[in-house]
Amino acid sequence: MKRSSLSLVLRILSLLLGVVGVLLMIRSTELGLAQADSLTGGEEYDSGTRFWLVQQSGIAAYRTLGAVLAGVGLFHALRPFSLPEMQRIGTIPESEREQTSVSAEAPIRPVESADGIGRMTGGAPRTDTASRIIHVPPKTVYWAFVDPDVLVRWLPPEGMRGRIERFEPYAGGAYRMVLTHTGASGPFEGKSSADTDIVEGHFVELVPGEKIVQAFRFDSPDPAFAGEMIMTWTLAPVGERTEVTVVCERVPPGIGRREHEQALASTLANLERVVG
Repeated sequence: MKRSSLSLVLRILSLLLGVVGVLLMIRSTELGLAQADSLTGGEEYDSGTRFWLVQQSGIAAYRTLGAVLAGVGLFHALRPFSLPEMQRIGTIPESEREQTSVSAEAPIRPVESADGIGRMTGGAPRTDTASRIIHVPPKTVYWAFVDPDVLVRWLPPEGMRGRIERFEPYAGGAYRMVLTHTGASGPFEGKSSADTDIVEGHFVELVPGEKIVQAFRFDSPDPAFAGEMIMTWTLAPVGERTEVTVVCERVPPGIGRREHEQALASTLANLERVVG
C-alpha cells in the first residue's frame, strides 16, 4: 500500500474511532441517568446531584473510555495535513510543490577540510575520473581485468595490498575484495576497520576488449562511505596502445577528491607495470 493511501486510511479509522467514542459517551450517559433515577426511586434531584450519581455508577467508566476514544480519534482525524502528506496525496498547490522541490534539491556546497583533501559534506553526487596510455593493445589490458590473480596485483593503489574473496567476471556476477594498508603510503584511516577497506559489488557490464562496468559498496559503519558507486573502465585503442579511462560515479562524500584521484592514478600506473 502506498504511503498516501495508508495515511488516508489511518485518518478514516481515526474518525470512526472518534465517532464510536462520542456514541459511547452519549449511550453511557443515558444509561447512567436511568440508573440514577432508579436508585432515587423517582425523586426529583437537581442536575448536579444526578451527575454525581452517574459518576458513582459503574457506567461512568464507559463514559470515560468514550471520552478518551473521541478525543484521540477526532484529534488525529481532523488535524491539518502536514506538507509531506499533502505532497503524497497530491493536494498541495502546484506553486508550493515547485518551491518545495527546488528547496529539497538545492545542493550543499562542498567544504574543504583543513588537511586539504576536500571531503564533501553533502550535495549532488560526485564523479571522479583518471586516464592513462598503456603500451599494450586493448585485449591484453582487458585480460588483466578478468583474471583475479592478475587483478589483485595492480588494482590496489600504492601502500595497499589486496585479497579477492569472491570473483565472478560476468554481467550480474558478484565480487568481494579486501584491501589492507601496508603503511608504505603514510597515515591511513580505513573505511571498514583501522587498516582495511572491504568492497562488495557486482559486474554490471563486460564488453571484451572495450569496457568493464562495476557497481559496489564499501562495507563501512560510517554513513559518509554509504551508497553504491559505479565504476566504468573504457579501453580505447590508440594504435597498438590503449587509453584506459576510469570514471567513478556517485563517489561517497567521505572520500576526498584529491586522495581518490591520486589512488586512481596509482592504480593505472600499477596496471601499466603489470601488463606492459
